[in-house]
Amino acid sequence: MKFFRPIQSRLQDMPSPLPKRHLYGIVLLSGLTLSTAALIPTPGELMNKPVRISIPAALHVPQQERVDSTEFYALPNDDIGAVEPVDALDEIAAQEPEWQEYVVQNGDTLSTIFNGLGLPLATMYKLLDADENRVLDGLRPGQTLYLLIDQDNLLQEFKLQRDIMHTRIFSRNGDGYESRLKTEESHWESRSLKGTINGSFYLSARSAGLSAGQIQKVANLFQWQLNFARDLRQGDTFRVVVKREFVEGESTGKSELQAVEIVNGGRTYQVFRHEDGNFYDAEGNSMERGFLRIPLKHSSRISSNFNLHRKHPVTGRVRPHKGTDFAVPTGTPVLAPSDGVVVKAVRHRLAGNYLVIRHGRKYTTRFLHLSKFLVKPGDKVRRGERIALSGNTGRSTGPHLHYEFLVNNRAVDPMQVKLPMAEGLTGKEKQAFLTRVKQLKQQLGAS
Repeated sequence: MKFFRPIQSRLQDMPSPLPKRHLYGIVLLSGLTLSTAALIPTPGELMNKPVRISIPAALHVPQQERVDSTEFYALPNDDIGAVEPVDALDEIAAQEPEWQEYVVQNGDTLSTIFNGLGLPLATMYKLLDADENRVLDGLRPGQTLYLLIDQDNLLQEFKLQRDIMHTRIFSRNGDGYESRLKTEESHWESRSLKGTINGSFYLSARSAGLSAGQIQKVANLFQWQLNFARDLRQGDTFRVVVKREFVEGESTGKSELQAVEIVNGGRTYQVFRHEDGNFYDAEGNSMERGFLRIPLKHSSRISSNFNLHRKHPVTGRVRPHKGTDFAVPTGTPVLAPSDGVVVKAVRHRLAGNYLVIRHGRKYTTRFLHLSKFLVKPGDKVRRGERIALSGNTGRSTGPHLHYEFLVNNRAVDPMQVKLPMAEGLTGKEKQAFLTRVKQLKQQLGAS
């Protein structure tokens, strides 16, 4: 332990300003690591009380002379500088609650989300108590939740965005929460689209930028005039004006057709949307086609009503009577109840001469026991046009017209079914519509 002696002699020569029992020593060895500072009662006792230090292995000190220490002492009156003042704004910001975002994952429930965020389940139950519309029951993967949690781990506000326009907000109120729906302001922008038939109308319209729902709407609007699968040809053109809704530059997904023009074989078809939400042609006539209640020129006696539990007059069996029978002499003109296309005109063993007309995509009419056809399959007919003569063919007990009305291929009572209206615009409403048509025609032409 010879290397301690120079330190001893130096300590003895140093004047000590400290009390006798409170002299601190420090050992500094060049190339060594300072491991500890030892309390030395007096300089004279230094040789009698060893100092515990740690010597690096590089000096190859024998293992028995290495000593570990966990005792650390700071020098008195250390000058660590003045404490820097805390910025008041930073201190306030540290106390302000911050918004947290959470994106709902597959398999998430409200309880697993609250557990993951370290929020008490008691808070979740209070939130559910305020959820009268049960929107929290329908969390979907991909939805973003916004939570305002304060420094005391209290949920101050909870937001769930239902869509781009509507956000459900739960705000803390006392010991519970209150719910409200926030609706963002939106605006609408019009856009003109155009295309040429190349393949199917669906694919051509999709290429032009129309959605599947808009394409279906266009087909429905022209269902009385065009069969999109049969009538449209390569090279036919179409133009559409679409109005879309936006919130802060982002589309809400809502859109409305405003005007449609189709040029088929050189003939132009146009429809325009009115403020009432319905579509009319350029003169204000409804695009719907009304129906005649009775397909005869004059009202006639009903010999048998629509009855799904009727007893058949010939066989005596209970069989549904899916139409209405009118007692009319053979040769009475039968009229088309509305615009449509003849899809069948054949002879049937029981129905006799049997005629079927399709009216758009939803309605079908059938006429049985006819004596003569005045139209053939594929013919387009107009409301009130003569299509056949009544008769007594097939299984029949006497001259009459059996008339059936089908909605989506289901037979209904022709005398009771609610028929489509075909009322056009009149008066000031029509004048306002015609002014609007001029504007829409300009947009169609600009597309």
